Amino acid sequence: MAPPATMQLKARLPENEEVARALHEKRLAMREQPAGFKEHLDRTFGKAYRNVCASTEPIRTLKDFSKINGVGPWLIRCMKGFFAESSKDLSPTKCNVAGENGKKPRGPKRCVPKKNNAASGFPGKEAPVELNCQIAQSLPPCQGTFELQSSGKTDSAGFNMLDKDTVFVDHSILAMPPRQSSEEFLEAYEVVLILDDRENFGSRSRKVASSKVADNISSQFNVSVKVKRLPIGDGIWIARHRKFLTEYVLDFIVERKNIADLGSSIRDNRYKDQKSRLQNCGLRKLIYLVEGDPNTANGSVASIKTACFTTELSEGFDVLRTSGYADTQRTYGYLTQSIIDYYSTNFCILSKSASICPTYDEFEEKCRNLQKKTVSQIFVLQLMQVPQVTEKVALAVIEFYPTLFSLARAYSMLEGDTRAQEEMLKNKSKVINAGASRNIFKLVWGDGCSLQA
Repeated sequence: MAPPATMQLKARLPENEEVARALHEKRLAMREQPAGFKEHLDRTFGKAYRNVCASTEPIRTLKDFSKINGVGPWLIRCMKGFFAESSKDLSPTKCNVAGENGKKPRGPKRCVPKKNNAASGFPGKEAPVELNCQIAQSLPPCQGTFELQSSGKTDSAGFNMLDKDTVFVDHSILAMPPRQSSEEFLEAYEVVLILDDRENFGSRSRKVASSKVADNISSQFNVSVKVKRLPIGDGIWIARHRKFLTEYVLDFIVERKNIADLGSSIRDNRYKDQKSRLQNCGLRKLIYLVEGDPNTANGSVASIKTACFTTELSEGFDVLRTSGYADTQRTYGYLTQSIIDYYSTNFCILSKSASICPTYDEFEEKCRNLQKKTVSQIFVLQLMQVPQVTEKVALAVIEFYPTLFSLARAYSMLEGDTRAQEEMLKNKSKVINAGASRNIFKLVWGDGCSLQA
């Protein structure tokens, strides 16, 4: 099904109308391609187009265009021909060490790693994996914006990591391992991908153990991969100091779900609890890797697609989709290379102003503490089992009634006025709709047998 036709908007600044028109026309032209136009690429175009029209700053150069919210390396390449100025403004910034040329080091700058480096896969080759990992704009201000975007091709094998040639660090930055004197990242540290030892890959009839997958990734991408029991998530990356062997957990974590498991966890609400733990584990870049075709799920296609959409746009995750476990292997490999490249590029620039990565022992201890739940947290999980009660609704309820007992006592004060009891929570918060308010009342104070989905 083709995306709906888009209406041309009016640019806030007259001088940006030409850029907006060119972007709009490029979007329409790509929709007419014989190979079709991927839905997520169309959304990328739409977001950038709206922000160009809303911009209060003139967009005269490719560098100006790159600063627009929603514009990543793929869109920069698409629009490169429109701008008369070359892309030299996006060239790498040099590491300015204190005392060099008599200048003090400055804060974080936009950095662009060289082409054909680790982030590009192998020189002259593109990553044969469909991968579009844009950092959600809803991340808190403390988040950096490490963008992993598509390569601009629209065939099934044409997506690359990171362009593979652009890393943006805006506003704030990811945590870095400790740096001593003028050492380079790869001189001091080895990056190791850690896979959880409980993970099984492949089909139910032919499972592949994590150790075998680790060997495959290591040999194919020439990166270090280990298997051990992780306290949370299915994959993390550590920077191991080459001399002292101290392990620091880098700011990336993966939760992997195959389609069948995702559908099952949605039905019993496990996936909400898992995401909540990931959001509180202390790592900033949360990757939700969905393996398989959602269209093959039995009776849960819509719920899976909705879950992926809300996970990315509302909850600050990057959702990656792979076709199967072999594709997942490659995705882990390209992610590892891109992470190595990111830290190699930014280590000397950002290490003084970045927070320090936790050691693995500190990370493990923090995750153990996440297992300890308060009465209110347990109450939230209970409320989320009620039809129409989302996590947002449940959190709104405990702002007023932190325990089941306090909520029941509030209902008892309205004994005899069923309508008032049904609408009590709705009247407390705009977040709580009438259906959720009524269902919670029926479960807590009513018979609980006529809950409406």
